[in-house]
Amino acid sequence: MISLDDPRWPALDHRGWSEGKGAEDAPFVPDELRYLVDHPESGGRFNDLWPYLCSEGTAWPAAYASVPHLVTIARALPAADRDDYLYVIGLVAMCSGDLGEVPDDLPDDIADAYRRALPEALTLLAETLVTGEHDQIATRYLLAATAALKGHPEYAEILNDLDVYAECQSCGEPMLELPE
Repeated sequence: MISLDDPRWPALDHRGWSEGKGAEDAPFVPDELRYLVDHPESGGRFNDLWPYLCSEGTAWPAAYASVPHLVTIARALPAADRDDYLYVIGLVAMCSGDLGEVPDDLPDDIADAYRRALPEALTLLAETLVTGEHDQIATRYLLAATAALKGHPEYAEILNDLDVYAECQSCGEPMLELPE
């Protein structure tokens, strides 16, 4: 994985960050990851960061460089506290299409580190599913991440968007009772 001090980070775009420059509210990803390495339990800080990495069906280059770091952070946490990190790793995989697919212009070492991190993320995810207590929504998201990390992005998207698919497309009646 690339170091958090690697001079290429500014060139790795993310939402709100392009061509080495960020919008006023855009985080500098390595600074945020550095903080999370030291404070992995800081869910609020991570929840502020991850939409800049991967959202609205897009995984930006900084997401691929971040995934190995997110695996390291998740590994340091008890299984019950890893959900969000592992879901986001799965979301990056889901937004990427085929498992291990990366943008053509992503440097080879970053792409390779991303691909090498995915099997460990899946192992951590399996442990988290087995040992943690999860409500229906958390289980759904973790299963979506599992499907993505197993190479089934279309199935992962269905699980991820189950609240949309839970209504009959013809009459609008609920087909599945999801908790409010």
